[in-house]
Amino acid sequence: FIFFNEYIISILKIKNMHFIQLLVSFIFKMEILQNNIDELNATIKITVAKADYQDSVEASLKNIRKKANVRGFRPGQAPMGLIKREYLQPVMAEEINKVLTKSLFDYLKDNKVDYLGEPLPSLREKADVDFSKDSDYTFYFDIALAPKVEATIDSSLALTQYVIDVDEANVEKAMDGYRNAAGKHEPADVSGEESFLKGEVYQVMDDGSRNPDGLSNKTSMLISRIENAEQKAAFIGKKAGDEVRFNLKEVFKEAEAKSVLGNEMADFNTINPNFAFKIGEITNFVKGELNQDVYDRFFGKDKVHNEDELKAEIRSQFEETYSKESDYKLMIDAKDELIKASAIQIPLEFMKRWLLTLEQYKDFDEAKLMEQFPSLESDIKWNLIENKIVKDNNIEVSEDEELEE
Repeated sequence: FIFFNEYIISILKIKNMHFIQLLVSFIFKMEILQNNIDELNATIKITVAKADYQDSVEASLKNIRKKANVRGFRPGQAPMGLIKREYLQPVMAEEINKVLTKSLFDYLKDNKVDYLGEPLPSLREKADVDFSKDSDYTFYFDIALAPKVEATIDSSLALTQYVIDVDEANVEKAMDGYRNAAGKHEPADVSGEESFLKGEVYQVMDDGSRNPDGLSNKTSMLISRIENAEQKAAFIGKKAGDEVRFNLKEVFKEAEAKSVLGNEMADFNTINPNFAFKIGEITNFVKGELNQDVYDRFFGKDKVHNEDELKAEIRSQFEETYSKESDYKLMIDAKDELIKASAIQIPLEFMKRWLLTLEQYKDFDEAKLMEQFPSLESDIKWNLIENKIVKDNNIEVSEDEELEE
């Protein structure tokens, strides 16, 4: 190496050793080699030379020395040898990693290597790295090569566009929904199946008397929500001031029971279910009339004037919704057909390994990932096809179109 320096000096007759060192460093820069294992897998070998990282390591060490407070030395005056003993290896690891990462992705970009996922430390070749040695280092990375994609959209692609009829029953149901939205609760003398009750719920003794130490709460309930027919019947035909005894577990589910009791219930499974409800107020829901106020409220002033126009508006809304659903179905069918026709192969083992490095799959093991992998594999293939279609047809999306989407 010294001989080489002297040889260069003798030829160029230059006495500036620093210049020669820079020249030699340039000549002996890192080496990057790509070995294609097959059409879908490759290994990249990167040899990082001392010249690639030495300057940045020295600069980092000098910066550390300026800030270091070492006992026995003034701030920033500790010997460099002491700083190196403490920080050299971690600094080298950090700086070499920076150089390595930049060089790897620059190589992929400059050489137009079309790859999937991200490069991963190689499982085929093992790097023997010891940062305690100030020398060259060799690293290996596995990459997944993007497969060639054939995506032809022509008359050979047979698809069905569905037209979904608007069912009259759905129109009537929607109209009834507007009546409900315009309705209100009105006082009633006697409870019915649809009545809304306000009052007090409390625990009772076996003889039906109020338990002074039991749970109680001011609450409300809707009779129609009671699923048990026998228990529901006990609440129908009652007046304000009446008391209805009931079984808590047969009238309410656990979450409902907690809500009714104001979250005071400790354990639904062990609670004594003997309760009573003292009715304080009864109201029945009365549907509203379809009039101009309702039309203006939901559709804007003077957009709808009568029930026929309301039906037409509802039908139009259904048609718009069904059209979007039909378009979505068409897109899914087209996606499936194009994936099938393209017969794309991807490096499955590499992709599984790469997916497990992503944040959203950090808690997955391989078995759990495999449950979702068919869908993920389909998404990867579709992304390749999509990119191919965009490239082949020179499709560009403007910022305005992105915002609209």
